[in-house]
Amino acid sequence: MKNFSSVRLALLASSVAFLLTACAVPQGENQNTSLSDPSNSSVRDPLIDAPNRALMTCTSEQTVTILNRIGEISFACPDLGVSATLNDLRDAGWRLLKLDIGEDTESENHVGFPVTIQVRKLF
Repeated sequence: MKNFSSVRLALLASSVAFLLTACAVPQGENQNTSLSDPSNSSVRDPLIDAPNRALMTCTSEQTVTILNRIGEISFACPDLGVSATLNDLRDAGWRLLKLDIGEDTESENHVGFPVTIQVRKLF
């Protein structure tokens, strides 16, 4: 019976310690309130805030070469005034509809192609 009491006492003490620790964690302090405040436009992302089903055309800021792969290249999207990689667009809910490869150009002994993409906002 003594053993059972000591186990109950240890469980009670650990429960109280857990509750006190949870209560001691500051709630609401050091939180970035600008992220939770929709009226603060400085943290708004036009890629995320664009309406669903929006259609946009973007052009590569550099040519795609063996040195600059398409996944590493930023695309200028004048409709929203942003520059983003394909991964950035995908993460913001955009999906690739069309990819047009332009006329090849040569620079620094490498052939490159300008790329134009058309994307649609799905979510």
